[in-house]
Amino acid sequence: MREIWLCIPVVLILSSLAFSQKPNIVFILADDVNYDSIGCYGGENVATPHIDRLASQGIQFNQAYSAVAMCAPFRAELYTGLYPVRNGVASNHSSARPGTKSVCHYLGDLGYRVGLTGKKHASPAKTFPFELLSDGAVKSQRLNWKGMERFMGQDGEEPFCLFVCSQNAHAAWTEGDASQFDAEAITLSPTQHDNPKTREVMTRYYAEVAALDAQVGRTLEVLEKSGKADNTLVVFSSEQGWALGFSKWSNWNMGVHTAFVARWPGHVEAGSKTDALIQMADVVPTFIDAAGGEVGGYDLDGKSFLSVLEGRTEGHRKFVYGLHNNIPEGEPYPIRSINDGQFHYLWNLKPEAKYHEKHIMVENSRLVWWVELEKAAQAGDKRAKALAAKYVQRPEEELYRLGIDNYETNNLSDNPEYVSVKQHLRGELLKWMKEQHDRGAALDTEAGRNALMETPFPGN
Repeated sequence: MREIWLCIPVVLILSSLAFSQKPNIVFILADDVNYDSIGCYGGENVATPHIDRLASQGIQFNQAYSAVAMCAPFRAELYTGLYPVRNGVASNHSSARPGTKSVCHYLGDLGYRVGLTGKKHASPAKTFPFELLSDGAVKSQRLNWKGMERFMGQDGEEPFCLFVCSQNAHAAWTEGDASQFDAEAITLSPTQHDNPKTREVMTRYYAEVAALDAQVGRTLEVLEKSGKADNTLVVFSSEQGWALGFSKWSNWNMGVHTAFVARWPGHVEAGSKTDALIQMADVVPTFIDAAGGEVGGYDLDGKSFLSVLEGRTEGHRKFVYGLHNNIPEGEPYPIRSINDGQFHYLWNLKPEAKYHEKHIMVENSRLVWWVELEKAAQAGDKRAKALAAKYVQRPEEELYRLGIDNYETNNLSDNPEYVSVKQHLRGELLKWMKEQHDRGAALDTEAGRNALMETPFPGN
């Protein structure tokens, strides 16, 4: 009997030691930031020293993607580890299917406190029961710095996972100092029309990117102050691309491609980069894996890329997938896409329709760019006409060579040299849609959207 009692403290000590070694997690999420606005991804218009330093201290993913380039679907994929049709959030401002679980449940089961400060944009509460770090204001989406200090600095053995969700650089760009930018000196992207109003908007956009970078720096300071930085996996993502054309509300590369960097002392090699394909659905499985959980015990679409983080493998996925349903943002315009790391194939399911997005294509739009582009096109500007036509009237199929044409200005779908590439990718895309029970264009209606949200999740 005495030997049994002597063993109990040893077991408890070992259990406590294993528990305390689970990494804390801090995930910093931007809002509507083109990945190439960030310095370490080649951005030249605004300095992002804190994000760049974080990348230099860890690993930079050059091919990280979301399935949907809109706020609610991006976050639902990130938080659930499921693709949009399976989690129910296949269009903006929609809710997860009843019974869907999220990172709150998966890490909660592993002993984590799971919190969020800033912009949540995820519902219902049963699926996303984050500990919300409110700053006291009703429905506030501001970051709560005091709450972050309390959450990270809390004593005890429980590890934490905190999502720090900024509103920068979401329209209407009111934060930061736009006067530090010279509108005429800003380099516009190949898909932007050059005009004074667009340039003025860009000064305000980049002011918010600068403010975002300062928030990243302050978050890292709070973490350092807590004394837990050495045992914390820190991730930064730029979310989907900007609302300034050919990015958000599309499946084009600049919309679904996200900046993604991670630092984890003792696990991730500082200054490393990877071309491994990852998708937002892979984040939850990776966190479960890092926390010592059994990823295979959960019904998830994503796959852990922990081995890539730790430098044990170079590759991860063969394909990443994309989806766009336009309801309720505008007229139905369903799109599906697939990317193998070299080629990006897009299938516009209703090419006979003209693309219309209500946030953009109105005279008083605060986004400005479309109204100015249309004015220039009507005035006879040939380049403006070509850009407007590409945006509104799209072919059934698009194929682009990434790395060479990241802004996707040269559609290769009719080039006979790439017929086999296109056929292969389309076949794999159809296979994914079948696996997901994706009904295609039928989802991009009010009835299809509501039915999806109301149908219980078949797993868990």
